[in-house]
Amino acid sequence: MHPQARSLRPLLARCALSAALLVSSAATASGVAPGDATAAQKADAMGHFTAGKEAIAQQSWEKATSELRASLEVVNSPNARLVLARALRDSGQTADAWAEYGRTVDDATRLAATEDRYAKTAEAATAERAELESNLAFVTVTVAHAPPGATLKVAGRLVPAEEWTRPVVAPPGAVDVVVGDAGGGELTRQTVSASLGQKTPVALDAQPPPPPPPVPAIESTKPEPALPVGAPASDRSKLRPYAYVVGGIGVAGFALFTVFGLMDNATYSDLQGACPHNVCPPSKQTEVDSGRTQQTVANAGLIIGAVGVATGATLLALSLSSRSSTTGLIVLPGYLGWRGSL
Repeated sequence: MHPQARSLRPLLARCALSAALLVSSAATASGVAPGDATAAQKADAMGHFTAGKEAIAQQSWEKATSELRASLEVVNSPNARLVLARALRDSGQTADAWAEYGRTVDDATRLAATEDRYAKTAEAATAERAELESNLAFVTVTVAHAPPGATLKVAGRLVPAEEWTRPVVAPPGAVDVVVGDAGGGELTRQTVSASLGQKTPVALDAQPPPPPPPVPAIESTKPEPALPVGAPASDRSKLRPYAYVVGGIGVAGFALFTVFGLMDNATYSDLQGACPHNVCPPSKQTEVDSGRTQQTVANAGLIIGAVGVATGATLLALSLSSRSSTTGLIVLPGYLGWRGSL
């Protein structure tokens, strides 16, 4: 074998081992159960766990929680989670500590069925979590009609779906509990007052309310144009005096027509005898002018009489009508009349 080929063999072997470890780590990013972990995974998890314990001794809380979470991402050990819960508690992150204690109790109780050593882990986590209750406020949330992908936030903190059935740690005082949809929209919310050592119930319904019934369209009616002088239907009885007045004017017009018509006829008869062949002497000019005036007044009386009587009769009929009507007296140049409908 060529000397250069032999020198590359150790390098290729180390590369293959590194690639295998990377694949194994990526495949178990969520953490395998302790009984299913390989020797390499256990060694990797133990390395992070030891680093986390050393950081706790130095009260380097950020590094401690980071290393312990890295250990849990490789092997999901209830013992490592119990240490993480204690680190969060001692660093003042009581809400996160409460959540980790709860996960520790669940994991340890499940594994204790086959491995007795985890029973003590569950007991310790339960006791230590109970000590935190007097220093924490809680809300217990019930969500009805939650759509797929719904989210729950308590005091702005997103609560994982698997923890909705558990008490959720909240700051004391006013707390906003919000249910949202998968797209980030808000479905419903409620604000409650949380107290230390208490579990405040919150019931929410994520079903949107039914749409309001449609508002019926209101048909607009265009009012009829106002007449120059009008009388509403309720005041039709007030038209009767006008009927009498206008009718009286008509009668007076007819009387004027009769009187001046007779005078005009008398004057015409006198002039016929004095004016042969319709030619009157100058001495009769005064009588001719008088006859023309009498004729004009008689014609005017006839017109006034006809219009007055007709209008008066119309007004009288309207005043006696029981049907609704819209009426109006119209006075125009050269015209006097009544506009309306019975």
